[in-house]
Amino acid sequence: MKHICLQRRQFLMLVSGLLATVAMPAWAAGSSGEVKLLEGQAWRNDQPLKVGDPIAAGDHLRTGADSKLVVRAEGDVYLLRANTTLQLEQKGAVLSGLRLLSGALLAVFSKGHKQIITPTVTAGIRGTGLYAEASEQSTYFCLCYGEVDLSPMHQHKKRFRVKASHHQAHLLDASGGIKKSPFRNHSDDELAILEALAGRKPHRA
Repeated sequence: MKHICLQRRQFLMLVSGLLATVAMPAWAAGSSGEVKLLEGQAWRNDQPLKVGDPIAAGDHLRTGADSKLVVRAEGDVYLLRANTTLQLEQKGAVLSGLRLLSGALLAVFSKGHKQIITPTVTAGIRGTGLYAEASEQSTYFCLCYGEVDLSPMHQHKKRFRVKASHHQAHLLDASGGIKKSPFRNHSDDELAILEALAGRKPHRA
């Protein structure tokens, strides 16, 4: 836990410096994405990434151990923690959602309908801030603010809506079980920085 907290503080310092030196205009819908920050190693379609590289719908993103990747795309900003695998789903040429295969993702979204799919849950989102940790066995899902429809995998008729102004977390397992869970492993400061990178004001609870 101390190691995670230290990494989070280092991330906040790095991105705060980035925000202080670079203008962040609003990100226009339909624009291609871009790598905004990279600590350690990350890959796009198995090719090494660096800051400034483009990101597009359909891409497969992966981070290495002790690594972080921040991507801005179509009004959304994603922070991939270490050992995370993320598929940018597409419908035609448009980014339609995210498939979090493993690892941890903190994300802020512009208005509009998208999906996040993990091995155990599908979440329909609408202009939301969220944090998820995914494995084959379970998904930790925190709605930091906004609104989502959660459907356990293989039980799409079993759906429930969650609304939150400040962090509601659930644990969803592979059998379709859902239970409330304590807050963990992300912060309001990180969310505020991601919103700033998207050209928006931080959410206030």
